[in-house]
Amino acid sequence: MIVDFLISKDGLRLAEVDLRISGVRMAYGPTGFVPRSADLLHGEVHIALSDLARALARPEPVDQLLGGVAGLARPEINLVDGDEPGSIRVVGSVEVMGRRIPITAATRVSIVRNRLTFAATQLEGLPLLRSLPVQPFDLALPLTLPAGLEFTGVTTRPGHVVLTLEGRDYQFAADAVTSA
Repeated sequence: MIVDFLISKDGLRLAEVDLRISGVRMAYGPTGFVPRSADLLHGEVHIALSDLARALARPEPVDQLLGGVAGLARPEINLVDGDEPGSIRVVGSVEVMGRRIPITAATRVSIVRNRLTFAATQLEGLPLLRSLPVQPFDLALPLTLPAGLEFTGVTTRPGHVVLTLEGRDYQFAADAVTSA
């Protein structure tokens, strides 16, 4: 099962964006020279796990994760470094009959067709999870890049998810050439 969800109304903060551009062709515009195209753009987008968790801090995603399990309420989640490279742990708790019970999910991080996906590999916490037909989940965060750029990979570094991106024969937006 893949669960798509909405980002918080405050959006998603990126901790750092590193971009290398080579073979830039400049055009003369009303305010001087501006980039028109580039042979290659290559970069990394660093998203802090704390920022990602804050952006996902809506009840809908977690409610969808726990859908079908009756009696669970007020889920709270955080994202922390996983035990292996390329993994993130979802750590949190849910309320069951007035008691907070911890839950943990180990996930593998991937990027497929502009979706940052956290695929659950292990669920722990609620004793009743093992007895219920709960299907491991994939959380999929849709991401969009300007036309001509694509995500080429994802990894994890302490406290961060790092996406790589690339574009060849990239055309800068026409309005970038005419305004500055």
